[in-house]
Amino acid sequence: MSIIKFIILCIILYGVESTVYDITTSSSNWQSILSNLKPGDLVTMHQGTYTTAGSGYFQLTLNGLLTQPIIIQGAPDEERPVIQNPNTSPDAQNILNIQGSNFMLKHLAFTKGSRGIRVGPVATFNAIFDDLYVYDTATTAFAANDAGNEYYNITLRNTEIKISNTFGGGCVYFGCVNDLCRMRDSLLEHNYCHDTNGPVGGFRPGFQVKPGSYNVMIRNNACYRVSGPCILVYDDYNRGRNFIVGNYAIQSGTGDFGIQCTSGVTIANNVIFSANLAGIGVTQNSVYPAVGYIRNVTISHNTVYMSAADACLRLNGVTHSNILIANNVFYCGNQPAITAVTNLASYQIYNNAINGPVSASGIQPDGTFNIEYNAFFDPNKMNLYPAVKSPLINAGINLDSQPVAHDFNGKTRSNAKPTVGAYEYSTVVNPGCQLNSSFKCGSSTAITPDYFI
Repeated sequence: MSIIKFIILCIILYGVESTVYDITTSSSNWQSILSNLKPGDLVTMHQGTYTTAGSGYFQLTLNGLLTQPIIIQGAPDEERPVIQNPNTSPDAQNILNIQGSNFMLKHLAFTKGSRGIRVGPVATFNAIFDDLYVYDTATTAFAANDAGNEYYNITLRNTEIKISNTFGGGCVYFGCVNDLCRMRDSLLEHNYCHDTNGPVGGFRPGFQVKPGSYNVMIRNNACYRVSGPCILVYDDYNRGRNFIVGNYAIQSGTGDFGIQCTSGVTIANNVIFSANLAGIGVTQNSVYPAVGYIRNVTISHNTVYMSAADACLRLNGVTHSNILIANNVFYCGNQPAITAVTNLASYQIYNNAINGPVSASGIQPDGTFNIEYNAFFDPNKMNLYPAVKSPLINAGINLDSQPVAHDFNGKTRSNAKPTVGAYEYSTVVNPGCQLNSSFKCGSSTAITPDYFI
């Protein structure tokens, strides 16, 4: 056989031929089409409502290739097609269980059912979920938490989640308790979680990353009226820090903190406006058993404005093992700006602007300085950008070891004398996006900072 004939035969036998599918609500076999996709296939679903068959349980396995991912998308320039479970209750099936590798879901909506999207039950990697709307599920909207799995290279971005009917659970749940599964090397970016109230009690945070998960970047997300913490990150088990950067929370933690962490985390450039309990809380919750104490926490260049019933910054059970708190604004009025039981004399605490009493001992003289209401442009309109001649301007310390190169807006910070808080002062008015009860910068398609601190 000639070499040319051999090559042609190999292409026929082993070549992957992609298929393009166009699905409408009249396509009765839509679930069958989605269940039989090959690497490189592209599915476009047109607007309308697609109800999953039977009890609503839909298990989907997608295995694409890095160079030929499988893509399922809503039709561009149309409303998102809605995939729904026929039932809504805690005992209902999930809307979609999805697993595999090298695939993307884009511009789709999901509603009803128990959980909205469950990533699993087997380990899944190299998956992108983009421009989704998950609403009115009975429990958690988006979860990757099956025991024994290690999920990696998972991206959830530009997605709105509203679960006001929830009986428990929150917007996003990554990893498992006690490191029974974990998420690593993944991204939660520019999502909007809101109104996680419900008819019964329950813990309903926004974005939750469980113990043992590591190198998860949580950036440019927004929370509004979330009953649990907007962002909750536990212990990284010394595997690699998680990052909470450039997010904002408005009336988040309506029964809890704005942002809560344990160990192995950098919290920078976030804005927390009017949390119920602490704006930022460091707590001894699910600490790595092999170590037994809180460590490796950086809190820098955040702006925390008011707390209904707690301090702007709460430090519970912390030790002095690599804890850095610098260049933040903790404006709490009648509530404590900072509270801690531990004496903080040996901590790295520098140049934090405060308003409100300090319920903590041992902070060095250069650890805090007082500010008043006029430090901000207009707090009544949630505009916490520094006012002209604000005492926040040029009041920061250069963090050579852990610099924060950009601010909440993605603007470059001064190396020598940065502005204290989430915003770097550069113009008379805020040059970036205003806080609002929506996505950061107003919509799922808005351009947000693509920074890494």
